[in-house]
Amino acid sequence: MNLADVKNQFQDIVERHRDGMPLDATARAATLVELARTYQLAMQKIDRFTAEQRGRRPGFLPTNTRNGLVGKLGRLYSSAKAELGLD
Repeated sequence: MNLADVKNQFQDIVERHRDGMPLDATARAATLVELARTYQLAMQKIDRFTAEQRGRRPGFLPTNTRNGLVGKLGRLYSSAKAELGLD
């Protein structure tokens, strides 16, 4: 599984909302919901991918793969929120 699509989605959200003007409360909430939704969809993809891999690989590999993907996704999510000043 590749997180490049998720990274691009986070970057698109940041680019759309980073116009140099501070976000008001409504825009901040909408942006945070959009980021959170993208994060949730990516987590679902990771879970599906890991479940598919369970039968084909040794038992510890799907767990290690999932942990690595979840860690990377968390860093992408945190950096997107930090760029927008939402953390």
